[in-house]
Amino acid sequence: MIDVVSTEVAAMVTARYGLGEALGPPVYAARGELGRIWRLDTARGSWAVKEALVPVAEEDAEADVAYQLAAAAAGVPLPRPVHTLDGRVTVSGPGAVLRVYEWVDLDLSAGEPTPAELGAMLARLHTVAHPARGPVVSWFADPLGEAAWHELAASAAGAPWEAALSVHLADLVALDALVRPPDPARVTTCHRDFHGENVRRTADGPLVVLDWENSGPAQPERELAGLLWDLGEGAAEAAAAYGGAVLEPADFSMAIVVQGHLLQFYGRRALDEAESRENRSRSEARLAAMLARPLTPAAVDALLS
Repeated sequence: MIDVVSTEVAAMVTARYGLGEALGPPVYAARGELGRIWRLDTARGSWAVKEALVPVAEEDAEADVAYQLAAAAAGVPLPRPVHTLDGRVTVSGPGAVLRVYEWVDLDLSAGEPTPAELGAMLARLHTVAHPARGPVVSWFADPLGEAAWHELAASAAGAPWEAALSVHLADLVALDALVRPPDPARVTTCHRDFHGENVRRTADGPLVVLDWENSGPAQPERELAGLLWDLGEGAAEAAAAYGGAVLEPADFSMAIVVQGHLLQFYGRRALDEAESRENRSRSEARLAAMLARPLTPAAVDALLS
């Protein structure tokens, strides 16, 4: 991980991607779970230099960029990915893998898009029908399982989130029973991280869809179900804007398994003294938020009714 993008790294990025002469040092802009973003202004424009916080293979980056370009061609607004002069998506800097997008100015004061806007945008994205690259991976397909849930609960002894996990543990274990394997005939490429934090208003007004690095094989109706759960009271409005899709309990499979894997991931990170203070603090905040409103069998029933 790069604490500060050095002048040397910035020069390497501008040269490899052909961005033109840098007008100043890169400026830290934001971070998510998969990467940190730096703004770089050059003679040719402004760019988002994204530093990966997890290992990234070039072939995987090429795959998500192919999906992004297909989505853009279908009218989905997004920051345009930039290739190096020799056609690569990523370059390696000291301690990190980097990639570049065109910079998009966001209006964070405008708040998140409405449920109807999110439903309509997801419907547009699902018209892309980009072929899946392989089967659905375990993170999006396989439930945590009862043994892993109880192991997580045991590890939480004394942690700030122990009580909240204990309250919901039985429901979380029971929820795994709703999970069904993906249907290969229905799997296509999906965003897989589509929610209000990743759809933002730009300074010019229109929406833009962000953070495509998690995209990959999934079923569209399962992505829709995850969005409806995320929206809560706005679910009906989003579903109507999407096109009135009829869902069944198995369609929440991806939301169920991702919730389980995330709780396990954040739990392990929060308890790992080798992790940075920032990562442990972020993980504890995520655990608190997720366990304050977890997806449960009763929540699935409520959404379906």
